[in-house]
Amino acid sequence: MPPISLHPATNPHDPLLLSRLETHVFHNDAFSDLAFGPHRESEESILARARVLGKNMGVGDEEGGGRRWRWRYVKAVSGEDVVGFAAWGVGGVDGDADVEEGGEKGGEGNSGSEEETAWGVGANVRFCEDTLVWADEEMVKSCAGKDYAKLYVLVVSPEYQRQGIGSLLLAEGLGKVDELGLQCVLGASPEGVELYRRFGFEEVAARELKLWEYEGGEGMGVTRHCELPLLVERGRERETWV
Repeated sequence: MPPISLHPATNPHDPLLLSRLETHVFHNDAFSDLAFGPHRESEESILARARVLGKNMGVGDEEGGGRRWRWRYVKAVSGEDVVGFAAWGVGGVDGDADVEEGGEKGGEGNSGSEEETAWGVGANVRFCEDTLVWADEEMVKSCAGKDYAKLYVLVVSPEYQRQGIGSLLLAEGLGKVDELGLQCVLGASPEGVELYRRFGFEEVAARELKLWEYEGGEGMGVTRHCELPLLVERGRERETWV
């Protein structure tokens, strides 16, 4: 396997590549199935997600002669293939990332409808409100009114998982968060919790979800969604976390 390298995702074709990768990674994910509906793998949904990613790429502010990023997209590349990516945003007092990324906030429409909501065509609005909106609210509480950075997306292609790529992306991003002197938060699935804990994140809120109680979730089981904040400590050795 060619070595893994990390690069800013700023090329015109990157939004579509990342959207397709994200769709591939969550192909068999029950949470995504229920949240984003039966059309989430359609070309229409993939292109809509690519438009959201493209809108945010490279957005930042000028501060004191330097550049403070508001959004950062970093891709992991093996040879010519993009095999993973991370999407970071700054929110809080001076940032507004929490209301821009991919429908993290609420939208209009009915569960299972064909109408495009803030989360995409046919998304389950009630489920998204009970998970994504709830998580954002808990995140803001944990930040106590201070600016923060949030990890919105961290995905690695199934064929390249368990090879340290997620840790590389996470460590690189936290280094940039350190440079801004911000605390960091994220929402975690059960599969990702242990990775984030190794990097110093601690759980502050969690919700057990009975998927069968939602339209489209008939026959599904129980899953858990939690919000994990990290108060970044200056000078802490990242190498010990990986």
